[in-house]
Amino acid sequence: MGFLHEHIILPLSDLVKGENVHKYLRMLREAESWTDEQMQEFQQRRLQQLLSYATTEVPFYRDWFQDHSLDPLIVSLEQMPIVNKAIMRQEGIDRFSAEHFPVKERMSSRSSGSTGEPFSFYTSKQAYSINTAAKLRTWYMAGYRLGDRYMKIANGARHGKFKKLQDKVNNCIYVPFYSMTDDMLKAILDNIERSRPTFVRSYPIPLYLLAQYRNSHSGYSFCPRHIMTTGSTLPVAYRIEIEKAFCCDIIDSYSCEGTPNTYETPAHDGYHTCNYYGIIEVLDDNNKPITNGIGRVVSTDLWNMAHPFIRYDSQDLVEVNAGRIVRIMGRECESLVVANGQRYTVHNFVGFFQEDNRPTRQSVTAYQVVVRNDNSITFRLVVNGQYTPDIEQYIIDFWQQQLGVPVNVSLVDEIPLMQNNKRLTIIKE
Repeated sequence: MGFLHEHIILPLSDLVKGENVHKYLRMLREAESWTDEQMQEFQQRRLQQLLSYATTEVPFYRDWFQDHSLDPLIVSLEQMPIVNKAIMRQEGIDRFSAEHFPVKERMSSRSSGSTGEPFSFYTSKQAYSINTAAKLRTWYMAGYRLGDRYMKIANGARHGKFKKLQDKVNNCIYVPFYSMTDDMLKAILDNIERSRPTFVRSYPIPLYLLAQYRNSHSGYSFCPRHIMTTGSTLPVAYRIEIEKAFCCDIIDSYSCEGTPNTYETPAHDGYHTCNYYGIIEVLDDNNKPITNGIGRVVSTDLWNMAHPFIRYDSQDLVEVNAGRIVRIMGRECESLVVANGQRYTVHNFVGFFQEDNRPTRQSVTAYQVVVRNDNSITFRLVVNGQYTPDIEQYIIDFWQQQLGVPVNVSLVDEIPLMQNNKRLTIIKE
């Protein structure tokens, strides 16, 4: 099964989609034998190519190099400016996009929105291929092989025919979740028991809710080989509850726009970063690198030439020990339980504000859900010129029907960062 999917089905899929996942999966395996010096030499070559490209093709960096009279072939990474989502918004995304990058070689992408402030950008098919290969390589380290049955539990249904076909070919059981009622939790657990996937992948909160239900109800016995978590911070209490329920290890992961895939090792001795794909710096409040302690993730994507992310400040916090990431701290996510017993997570609100067919997609730039002491809900919104009273009423009507409580909207100029450099999507008075 693994040989057929890896050496025949995956190359055919690459051919149809114009990608190179199979090629880069092979290269990543070869790179495992590289010494630290070889990896650093490779990164430096890629970095020089990236900076030379950016100084001619990307308006923001072209202007920056001209203003500072620097040569991209000799400048060090530490001399480059640190940018973040706010700077990109202020400058305009087009200022960071390559002017002559082939349209057929790029893909539209967007951040997960788990902090309540998503934004859209381009990624190259090459960068996507390498990141996908990096994810597969990590799964391989945990015993997965292409063709093994796995379950993906995610917010919202699959709509594209190609995605549905891809799921079938890859032996993926895609399970959408919405509000996490007891009936839905039971249905998902029954599906796991019936389909017996080798791996289960989802966000920590729905997995935690599933684990709570399973630990308090009898009749469930199937245990997958591993559970993969992604998208938000995995608290210790969540890990304990989930591993107890499913009798298997969790392998946590971290990524964001411009950041190489970073996965917990099967030995649970830290996180492995795909250095072949990019460079991660962990910086303190003075933008100085640290090797021990807590700092911000600043990453450089060595492959996305459609929209270069160079020293991109994710504003996520991690803990490092001897230079290695040992704990992810930056992603905060919690659930909202309303009077009728339904549970909603940050990803329910992400889906609502980001779905292409909703009027909120182009008019709301940041959002936060506030649970008031009287159990009413206030949506704090940062909006643009496309926002109208009709859209506001649409938001109120939709969520009053969903939540069964009074809903209000408050327009604000900004949603401030917390001490951990994130914006909570759900807060309570």
